[in-house]
Amino acid sequence: MSSLFRSRTIVIGNLSLGGTAPVRIQSMTNTNTNHVDASVEQCIRMIRAGAELARLTTQGSREVKSLSEIKDKLQERGVSVPLVADIHFRPNLALEAAAVAHKIRINPGNYLKGGALETLLPRLLEVCRKYGTAIRIGVNHGSLDESILREYGDSPAGMVESAMRFLRICKSREMEKVVVSMKSSNPVVMIQSVRLLAHTMAGEGMYYPLHLGVTEAGDGMEARIKSAVGIAPLLLEGLGDTIRVSLTEPPEEELPVARTIIELFPKPVAISKDPFSNLAWDPFAYQRRKSLPYLSLGNASPVKIISKTPPLEGEDLTPNQVEQVAVSFNSWTTNPELLESGNGILLLERDGLSMGEIKTILNEFCLVNSRAPVVYKTILAERNPERFSLLMAGELGSLLVDGAIDAVWVESPFHSEKFISETLLSVLQAVRARITKTEYIACPSCGRTHFDILSRLKEIRKATSHLDPIKIGIMGCIVNGPGEMADADYGYVGAGAGRVTLYRGRLPVQQNIPEKEALAALIDLIKKEGDWREPPK
Repeated sequence: MSSLFRSRTIVIGNLSLGGTAPVRIQSMTNTNTNHVDASVEQCIRMIRAGAELARLTTQGSREVKSLSEIKDKLQERGVSVPLVADIHFRPNLALEAAAVAHKIRINPGNYLKGGALETLLPRLLEVCRKYGTAIRIGVNHGSLDESILREYGDSPAGMVESAMRFLRICKSREMEKVVVSMKSSNPVVMIQSVRLLAHTMAGEGMYYPLHLGVTEAGDGMEARIKSAVGIAPLLLEGLGDTIRVSLTEPPEEELPVARTIIELFPKPVAISKDPFSNLAWDPFAYQRRKSLPYLSLGNASPVKIISKTPPLEGEDLTPNQVEQVAVSFNSWTTNPELLESGNGILLLERDGLSMGEIKTILNEFCLVNSRAPVVYKTILAERNPERFSLLMAGELGSLLVDGAIDAVWVESPFHSEKFISETLLSVLQAVRARITKTEYIACPSCGRTHFDILSRLKEIRKATSHLDPIKIGIMGCIVNGPGEMADADYGYVGAGAGRVTLYRGRLPVQQNIPEKEALAALIDLIKKEGDWREPPK
């Protein structure tokens, strides 16, 4: 057994994080930080639900003062969970917040605007060291600096370089209380970025703790599935010291989901194989394995579902069809010629093996056989529907994220074929292996949001979920909104109190629309662009 990436242990307030400490869970308030009592009460609800850190938006000096009051009131009530100040566009504000919060979060893509990194960050590190404040270098896929975009594009490599420019200064200044995150609304991009970051940091002798999360995941079961698809594979690879599940729901709803993901996918102390070397796939760039086509499988076609009642007849397959042409891994190892002709598939069954063992077997096969499609089969004996869905999402996500699986076959003694297939379609969509429905990229909201984003999300979903697959972003403000929904077809972004700006792709097309008129305007825009069809009667 060999340890892949062991982060150093740091202390934030009274909380140890990283190293051998448990994976910590956290959330962020969506109250106005200046509404001190409301923010205190929400922090307490989050903490009762399991939050070990609580983050609050901190846009200005007034919010810094309010944060100090919140901190004092929580201490009066015997609450000592570390508080995190969320800073974006104002570097000088980070200096103020560092004297109050236990930890500050800065976004390199926004923090760099308005000044030189080499002068801004060292000043901040001095203040953090003076007050014992930790810092999170929080990179968002949707808000990379223009200099990064020009050189790298909006890629995992660009996200990692954005972080490393900050981390190299932290290392040179011997700043140890540092956490780093790579956030994206696309779980595949998030996984690749974290992997590449860990690989790059280790190569430069850095072992800062990692914060994991899929940002703007949305709400309901699809958001939970998307979060598990992004977080679980990294935990299984030994990566991640704290996680947040970002839901467009009350923040206290995030914590039980985060706790369940950690429980279902415990981070190993060591792993049997370095997941970054001698692989049949590139761990830092997604690409579907292009086997020979067989039945409806292979040739990098969308991943299929094996079911007694296939979701899409003619494309998906039944167990009987698979069993007639399947070769087990054990049979293949004793007779590799079985699948050399291109007439057959490999059936890879979980059958009590760990996910690490399964991934090793899959890699061993794909290194020497590029012809046969691969079907993965698992039997999940979990009765609770939400835990079942999270278990499926994490297990399949850890395999699908590297593009080597052509079909999935899930059985359960407790759940119907219909429920399993519907859940599978959500998992496949989350990992970008098969797109079958409209996707909603929605932020969890925070103190910067000026409208009820959950209500707007539900209204927009009700009006548009029947459409052929498109992506719609519903974002609370412009801090990360336009960037995080950069690959969306349409965007609905808060532009101030009671006002909304609509986007077509990356471009704002209707600005400052009254909120009460925005849904109708969005539908009109979709019609104008030719993506509308009337809902079925």
